[in-house]
Amino acid sequence: MTDRLLDDWFRDGLAANPHGPALRAGADLLDYTELDLRARAWAAALTADGHRPRRVGLLAGKNADTYAAFLGILYAGAAVVPLGADVPAERNAAVADAAGIDALVTGEARAFAPGPGVRVLTRPDPPGAAAFRGPAGREPGDLAYILFTSGSTGRPKGVPITHRNVSAFLTAALPRYDVGPGDRCSQIYELTFDLAVLDLFLAWGTGACLCALTRLQALSPERCVRTHRLTFWHSTPSLIAAAGRSGLHPGGLSRLRYAVFCGEPLPVTVARTVRTAAPGAVLDNIYGPTELTIACTAYRWHIDDEPDWSTPTVPIGVPLDGMDFVLLGPDGRPADDTGELCMTGPQMFGGYLDPANDRGRFVELRGRRWYRTGDRCLLDGKAGLVHLGRDDSQVKIQGYRVELAEVEEALRRAAPGRDAAVCTVDTARGTELAAFLIGAPPDSADVQTRLAGLLPAYMLPRHLWVLPEAPLNRNGKTDRAALRAEAARRAGSGS
Repeated sequence: MTDRLLDDWFRDGLAANPHGPALRAGADLLDYTELDLRARAWAAALTADGHRPRRVGLLAGKNADTYAAFLGILYAGAAVVPLGADVPAERNAAVADAAGIDALVTGEARAFAPGPGVRVLTRPDPPGAAAFRGPAGREPGDLAYILFTSGSTGRPKGVPITHRNVSAFLTAALPRYDVGPGDRCSQIYELTFDLAVLDLFLAWGTGACLCALTRLQALSPERCVRTHRLTFWHSTPSLIAAAGRSGLHPGGLSRLRYAVFCGEPLPVTVARTVRTAAPGAVLDNIYGPTELTIACTAYRWHIDDEPDWSTPTVPIGVPLDGMDFVLLGPDGRPADDTGELCMTGPQMFGGYLDPANDRGRFVELRGRRWYRTGDRCLLDGKAGLVHLGRDDSQVKIQGYRVELAEVEEALRRAAPGRDAAVCTVDTARGTELAAFLIGAPPDSADVQTRLAGLLPAYMLPRHLWVLPEAPLNRNGKTDRAALRAEAARRAGSGS
């Protein structure tokens, strides 16, 4: 089952439910046969005149054509490179250039200008749909998609995922959920976030209906579940926590059969709130970096369970079938119960698009290559793996991975001549980014405007302060611990 193409999973749903609903996006409701025809129309347009693109940028909103184009790019034998519709054009251009796209599908009027030789398509080719035949010679080892994560060098890192990688995940993950025709699955994540792939192919691989939701809609989950008749909910913990603060009532999500969370640690308090709101649902906490293809461990919390955890977050559980783990101690040797989580298996990617980013991210142990996640974990005899925090400067904001160094680099560009330091602070709203500019006070509004042109919204600091000089530690380096303490004080006092 792992030696499959990603679009083969859609064909499973097409065979199981050809005239059943496949996609609800805005006012559009397409059945499987209609969605397949639209995807073929996009594939026909991409391969017209004998072209066969290798990597196709996809820049569009959450509408039916976007999802059809995602499938159509796969049908055409190319890798999908999702681009953010609400991301600054400069960042999208950098991602497109790094990925080496040779075609761009876009429905956005303010799309960036791609490089020379890149074909731009804004509409499919309906007449060509019926006659389209997929290219020969496709292999499971071909790239299915390329996603870009925040980079510690200040530049996004390209993560190439093969059809075999994602098929290994789907083979292990889909049997966890009794989903099929008649089920309706939420789709909240942007396509630039790899968790969206779970949404798409959990539904399409089983004949269920995918229901596209905006983030604003998802902040009212009770209304979403009621309006869309959802049976499967998948989001970050912070999104459901925000909804809980604004109003999540006992039994308000009673239609749900499954509630799945990923992207950041799941607080026990949030899990209990969800259990009260969705008393008949099975709660799953899944974990995994993009490099290990969507999720590589899972913890199932049945509704009648109430485990006793020593940490404030739900465990991340045990590896999915085919995946192995080892905990690495400070000495670089395997540890018994606590250390950095390293994993290997068929879901592990082969390396970053830029091989320079591989440095320090892999380790050779027991004759195998393992990916270093940077996450510290405890191995519990009953619960499996328990997440203890990060070992590096990578953090999670609204479920997105953010390298603090990338935000700092953008701040230096937005305020030339100043240094920058970025950290996180915990507030009543959750984990937020806080930033200090070091040096003479700049025009704050001008800095904010420039920064918004460099970073996506989730990477913009919620707090921005100016210091004439940075505190130094005994080694003469910026005292980041002191800055974190100062940020916490200011955020707490509202200054």
